Amino acid sequence: MFLDAVRKRNPGLIRFAAQLHREGMIPPNTFVIDKGAVRKNAHMIASRAHELGLKLYFMAKQFSYDAEIMEAIRESIPSAVAVDWMGAEAMMAQQVPVKHVGHLVPIPFHTIPKVMQQARPEVWTVLDLEAAAEVSRIASALNITQPVLLRITGDDLFPGQEGGFTSKNVQEAAKRIADMPGLEVAGVTSYPCFAWDEQSLSYKPTSNLEHVQIAIERLKAEGFTLKQINLPGNTSRSVLSLVAQYGGTHGEPGHALTGTTPEQSQGHCDEIPATVYVSEISSIAPDQAQVYGGGLYPRAHARGALVGSSVDELVEREPLPIEFPPAQYIDYQCTLKLPEGQRVHCGDTVVMSFRFQLFVLRSYRAIVEQDEHGTWKLLSFH
Repeated sequence: MFLDAVRKRNPGLIRFAAQLHREGMIPPNTFVIDKGAVRKNAHMIASRAHELGLKLYFMAKQFSYDAEIMEAIRESIPSAVAVDWMGAEAMMAQQVPVKHVGHLVPIPFHTIPKVMQQARPEVWTVLDLEAAAEVSRIASALNITQPVLLRITGDDLFPGQEGGFTSKNVQEAAKRIADMPGLEVAGVTSYPCFAWDEQSLSYKPTSNLEHVQIAIERLKAEGFTLKQINLPGNTSRSVLSLVAQYGGTHGEPGHALTGTTPEQSQGHCDEIPATVYVSEISSIAPDQAQVYGGGLYPRAHARGALVGSSVDELVEREPLPIEFPPAQYIDYQCTLKLPEGQRVHCGDTVVMSFRFQLFVLRSYRAIVEQDEHGTWKLLSFH
């Protein structure tokens, strides 16, 4: 689990996060993010991409477009992808270059002019012809030629992320889009193109990527020049070689920046784990204790938590089993299972680490960093 990785590779983050809570500097339901670790992760990912001739857009939704964290990332990866229009607006408001929009979520019609004028995206993903026609109308009115990516569907789309062109109809769709004023067919994308395989404990190409490969062949046969083949999905340093192997030109690291990709739980991840979740015991019952929630993302796969009345006690104890509420329920609290003889107290600090998505959670975030002398500092709290 991620907590083991943080204990081994970034133990100072756990100590400082627990200290902040013990001193009342942060409340329960706070994600504590190590800016320095994120900076190092971004640098190693960007360096590997450069070696492979790949370009990157960073994804910032998981840490809710935090200014401090984006500043660290942009030292190595200057431009971002926006997963939806709200993310695009949040980054544009901070003058962050947003160079890919429309994927995963299309831009609403009345927001298209604002995003097109302010962001001037390098690529704009379209999922159907009606939406493409509206992007065309706005681009023509603004006297802009907007390069677009065609989103290719496959068999491994997540629920709520459907939409796009099939590898069978992509040629006809591309021809019609190419005839729309103000649009240029620049390439293709899908999501996810790579997924973690629990059996082999490695990343594997998805069926979506297979359909992308077919679409590329068919579009090239029709004479289209594809400037961008964007292959997102678990884009970590190790996955970049797969992006290059399958003909990709662009990747979009997100969770790799915070060291929360699946491979981290196996202990063989290049990126440094950069995030912990801090909470507090709210009540105690026989054999279990309740812990304040609010940031318990259903896909987190958390298994254990460190608990203590002091920093030393917390880091010296072994993790206790943790259970999140089922996804259909509000995450008011989660449950610590207490082994026989294990004592905890109301108000004790709880530290976990798991995959997170701050942009859909009601959590706080604290940005911290260790200076050159090894001293940890709280940079910001939101």
